Order: sequence, then structure tokens, then C-alpha cells
Amino acid sequence: MDLNLKTVMKINITQQAMKFLQKANKQEFYIERLVVTQCCIPIATPPTVRKGSPRKPENFYVFEVDGITVYYDRNLICKAEITVDAQGSRFSKGLLVTDWVIKY
Repeated sequence: MDLNLKTVMKINITQQAMKFLQKANKQEFYIERLVVTQCCIPIATPPTVRKGSPRKPENFYVFEVDGITVYYDRNLICKAEITVDAQGSRFSKGLLVTDWVIKY
């Protein structure tokens, strides 16, 4: 791993996201680039956040945040700080990066 990335990038996990992970009994999640292929023009989308570990962990940077292992896709831009939060209702809750900005 690039040591500069760990000192430059900070990953925040909200209390809601921590509760969500505890209820799901997960100690890790990954943030990956979302590729939209069903359209004829490229679409800029925020990254997706999924519970568990990625299929190819070698394609990710690994961080430890408050006892949680976070995998960050090497194909995503490196931001100074990102925040992961929980969203949705009781039956369809998930994780997302809340402060990802797409500029056109």
C-alpha cells in the first residue's frame, strides 16, 4: 500500500453506519467504483459501499477505522476525507458515501 495514501486520506464512519454493521455482524466493508454499462454515454456515479470483503482484495487499499476493516477501490480517486453513513428504512437499509461530489 502507498503509505502516503494513509496519511492523506481519512475515512469517517458515522454512528448510524456502525450500528448497521453491528446488527449485520460485519467487521468490514468495501467502497468500490460503480460502473454503469447500460447506457450509450458515460455516467458519473458515486461509489457503492458493500458489506463484507471484496472478491479481489488486491485491487483495494486497506484501512482500519475504529475496529472496522475498510477496503477502498484503487480505481477511485483519492479524496482527503470521506464519510460513510447508513441510509434507508428498516427493511432496505444500506451504506453510502455521503460527501462524494460529482462535478460536471
